[in-house]
Amino acid sequence: MLHSILPLLTFLLPTVTAQSDARYTVWASVIFSRTGERTPEVLGSEPVTLTSVGARQQELNGHFFRQRYFESFNNFSTDNGVGIAPLPGMNPQIPDVQKLYVQALDEQSSVASAQAFLQGLYPPVSFSGNASEVQAMVDPSGRVANGSYVDPPLGGYRYAQVHTSGQYDPEFVYVGGSLQCPAFVEQVEEYIATPDFADVQAATLPVYQKIGPAFLGGVLSEDKWGFVNAYAIYDYLSYQNAHNTTASDLFASDEYTDPDTGASYIDTLRSYANQQQYAWFGNLYAENPITGTGFENDVKGSISTIAGNTLAAKMLNQLQTAIIYGGEYYQLSLLFGDYEPLLSLFALTSLPSLDSDFYGIPDFGSVAVFELFSIVEPGTVEFPDVEDLWVRFYFRNGTDINQPYRAYSLFNYGPDTMELKWTDFQEEMLKIVVGDIGQWCQQCGASYSGSDRIFCSYWNASDSLDAVSTSSSSGSSGLSPAVSGVIGAIIALVIAGLIFALLMLLAGVRFHRVKSHKSELGGFKGSQKLASDKDLTLPKGGAVVGATVVETPGSPVVGGHERVGSWELKGGGMPNIAEPRPASVRRASWEDDDVGEGPFRDPVKADERV
Repeated sequence: MLHSILPLLTFLLPTVTAQSDARYTVWASVIFSRTGERTPEVLGSEPVTLTSVGARQQELNGHFFRQRYFESFNNFSTDNGVGIAPLPGMNPQIPDVQKLYVQALDEQSSVASAQAFLQGLYPPVSFSGNASEVQAMVDPSGRVANGSYVDPPLGGYRYAQVHTSGQYDPEFVYVGGSLQCPAFVEQVEEYIATPDFADVQAATLPVYQKIGPAFLGGVLSEDKWGFVNAYAIYDYLSYQNAHNTTASDLFASDEYTDPDTGASYIDTLRSYANQQQYAWFGNLYAENPITGTGFENDVKGSISTIAGNTLAAKMLNQLQTAIIYGGEYYQLSLLFGDYEPLLSLFALTSLPSLDSDFYGIPDFGSVAVFELFSIVEPGTVEFPDVEDLWVRFYFRNGTDINQPYRAYSLFNYGPDTMELKWTDFQEEMLKIVVGDIGQWCQQCGASYSGSDRIFCSYWNASDSLDAVSTSSSSGSSGLSPAVSGVIGAIIALVIAGLIFALLMLLAGVRFHRVKSHKSELGGFKGSQKLASDKDLTLPKGGAVVGATVVETPGSPVVGGHERVGSWELKGGGMPNIAEPRPASVRRASWEDDDVGEGPFRDPVKADERV
């Protein structure tokens, strides 16, 4: 885990002359945050939810970035070694749906993390006691016809739009690209079957046998104690260590301290989990067991890093959109998911070679940030030309006050190169992005006929035709439901056309065009058209993130997904992935029906909470 306390770094400005007042000014920022602390994913039928600790972590994150982006230089702050870098044009009191973009996986812990972050970024603002004229200047929507002003609920809480992405929404691949990806799961299974993995399993087994009787008895059968369940075991026990006095006392005792290193066994379990998860999400050269090929156009990475490849595409696209529209859209983008995309992104951007801590799982609430900036004179509000734009990558591991918000060099540019020209940054990012939904479907093997990734059948229509050909050649006389539906729709349209033709011929029905007023931008949304809309053409070389699907109100219903972290050993000791389960169940693959209640399975009593 990225747990070492990093030295503070002064980073506000690149080199500027002493006579100049030019300042580091951020014009757009895209932030990916791991969820705040959540309940473990292995607690049987209990849903995974954000804890109060996790909500506080994300609220602190929001407050942190409010200080950085919304404070003025006159109110300069050095909290946690970070300086002020205001986003020109952002309203610090009311979320702007055009300038602020928020996306979260359609999971309670991710959505709640986004909400808690926004509570810190836009805390309640009440104007009670002020003149209505002042109130209406800040929020005109609060004024009613009788001249009075109505405060929003919860002491003036402001509501931002949060886009949620479930497994049936193609946008979900950009914040959870390894989820619902069959090829990724098969690649991990193949790794688990290797001799190298067996060696690590044998070498680490003594630690699991040591802690098992006290911590895992009644929770996990003894044949499943081991490195194969490294992350799932650590995820469960780290939660118990944080919330259960009995578990915390045991891990602090000499009995559960490594005699060779003096470290608590909870730290040893964390290092094992780091090693296991980086092997699963950070392997740049893993072979795709389904396609046998890598990404198109020699894009860096493999099926192991697919989550980072798609996250990189989303983050680049958000910055491109801000540039295209001069900061009028997506000036601040907030993305929420779990740690998997971060681990893959670290590997793709060569961060582990710069700092070995990047081989580890980021703490809850960690943030990875790309800031688009320039050096300008105070008071400048005009969006700069592309040639004047630079990018810096920042990472903050968790939300502890001792963890600094620090800039890092990317793509092996050297430890002293903290910023890249926008054009260089874009070129490097295009080498690692998988922004096309169709390629994700093809690489994951998720576009076959009958796949529950419905959007993959839409993107790869040829797969449906291939399925029909295969079916016909095997002697089947029937058509697939998807093809039957298409044929039925075509027939219906033909019949409707004939009916209309008869009406026009016999009944004199005629059609005429109604003139409409078009906006200056054109397109189906007029002046509200965004870069993500279907009829927009991005500049050549831009990272096109998928295609546009018209969304209907409300979130899609989310089924289970295979978050790789818990495995079951079946006959002969060969590992097999557990069957995906509904999100409302999330029962770990390690559980046995005949296992009773464990020492830490009962809800933690109030007097046992830390």
